[in-house]
Amino acid sequence: MTALLSIMLAATLVPAMPAKSPGYWLSDDDYPSGALKRKEEGPVAFSLLISPTGRIANCMITQTSGSADLDERTCAMIASRGRFKAARDENAAATYGSYRGMLYWRLPGKLGGPSYRYVPPVDMTLQVKRLPGGAQEERVTLTAKFDQTGHVTACQAFNPDQSSAKLVEVACQQTQQFFSSVTADADGRPVPIVQQLTVKFQVAAP
Repeated sequence: MTALLSIMLAATLVPAMPAKSPGYWLSDDDYPSGALKRKEEGPVAFSLLISPTGRIANCMITQTSGSADLDERTCAMIASRGRFKAARDENAAATYGSYRGMLYWRLPGKLGGPSYRYVPPVDMTLQVKRLPGGAQEERVTLTAKFDQTGHVTACQAFNPDQSSAKLVEVACQQTQQFFSSVTADADGRPVPIVQQLTVKFQVAAP
């Protein structure tokens, strides 16, 4: 058994998660007046740093809607209304966590209106010769702990019941070897963090 697999099996990582449905974060009444006048709309992707107390320590826009008003309102609303259950490390201790999502701003009156959707980005793509069942593509969502230097020290499947154990093992091994991410707190100090990662397995073209 590899050292990483031993770590993976011993870990009981819990990512930071919203205490209530993110759907409560916005409504038609939240539409910025300037964006409304200019008929601006579009998706805004964001990344949150969640403190060990469950508070939002930082909000970053990772994909702009093209409207500064919509981008700014996204972080302002989430910071004001978002409440989270803190991430927990392999020792069940509260720690920093990350949370990524996307708000879709649609002009009031349009079908659906403003809405929230979780669309996990692909953090790593691995080319393979074949996949179970003849699939051409598979995605594995991991929960990983990064230390202050940005290296993975623990890794596991986010949802073990829906993931191939072998693919999870390979994804964790590759993540530990090739993926690094240093996270700093509000004072600029590197901190350990638990976050979700999505690894895509893709069958290479012959």
